[in-house]
Amino acid sequence: MKRQFLLFMACLMLTVPVLFPPLIHAAETIKVAAIFAKNGEAAVPNTILFYGLHFAVAEINKKGGLLGKTVELIEIDNQSTALGSRAAAEKAVKEGVTAVIGGSRSSYALAMAPVLQAAHIPMISPTATIPELTRTGDYIFRACFIDDFQGMVMAAFAIRELNAGTAVVLTNTGNKYSISLAKVFIDQYRKTGGEILMEGEYLEGVTDFRKLLEQVRRLDPKVVFIPGYGQDTGLIMKTAGELGIKLQYLGGDGWGEELLYQYADDAAEGSYTCSNWNKNSPDKASRRFVETFEKAYGKILSFSVPLTYDSFLLLAHAITRANSIDPSKIRDALAATNGFKGVTGEISFDENRNPRSKPAVILKYEKGATVYFKTFQP
Repeated sequence: MKRQFLLFMACLMLTVPVLFPPLIHAAETIKVAAIFAKNGEAAVPNTILFYGLHFAVAEINKKGGLLGKTVELIEIDNQSTALGSRAAAEKAVKEGVTAVIGGSRSSYALAMAPVLQAAHIPMISPTATIPELTRTGDYIFRACFIDDFQGMVMAAFAIRELNAGTAVVLTNTGNKYSISLAKVFIDQYRKTGGEILMEGEYLEGVTDFRKLLEQVRRLDPKVVFIPGYGQDTGLIMKTAGELGIKLQYLGGDGWGEELLYQYADDAAEGSYTCSNWNKNSPDKASRRFVETFEKAYGKILSFSVPLTYDSFLLLAHAITRANSIDPSKIRDALAATNGFKGVTGEISFDENRNPRSKPAVILKYEKGATVYFKTFQP
């Protein structure tokens, strides 16, 4: 009898999966990874990028999520390094995410892209401008314009708007973003009749710029183009001010506002930079975003916030059109994006998955803040 009972139980166990199949066949949430810095040099400017994503995800989930599923945001720290960014991308793959938003800087995004391309997981960088990024593969996208475009913008702006016929370029040779933007600016500036008096170089982490700036003083250029980030650029400006060197500075979209003023103090006054967006835009969607976001998180200090917000909404738009959480179908829907109306402007992807026809905004540093100067096409 005992033997018959055991035989019966064994047969029952074999049939249970057939009689009672699992109730959950698909993920209850849609996992999206946010890969930015929580530690290290980029932690301060990257904190607000997480806020931008929190805001976007909350809006979507309040409306019922995507395809009836709640969006789960998985935050992964890249430690402000390229190696950390690659490790973060590998972690996102192991987590089984549907897509990734990040990284913020070109060097971080370049480290992530091969991992996500190999895993066939769509990646959208809000702010990495280096042209090589999307050449990594067909799963890699960006929401911002590229270095080629902003380099052309600032070179044309120097010649046409500032009548600056001579320039010095100071490049962070340990940073791919800085190298790429400097090259484009130099090439375009020369093509439009300008003369590059010097191509100065420095490395990440350097704090003594006196010898470099004494060289610049002797050359007396009309403009100095610094394609760096807020900390190094601010220190260059402050040092020049302390040495009594008065210069007209131009930069790319990496300067930011709060960090630059933190290091430059008043030395940043009168400088011009290139941006994807300005909070004083008259666009209705942009004004609504500024009003609602600032009520929740405080003053928007960087265009990277709305670009990160737009990056997630681009993804949400693609998931809805694909009617699927299959990464390959989402990739196809993203690539077909045409006329998406974001906070930072209308986005349509070209064949290299870069936004096409987005104009640049020129900002001027005045009284401790950036102010809208003009919209500019080279």
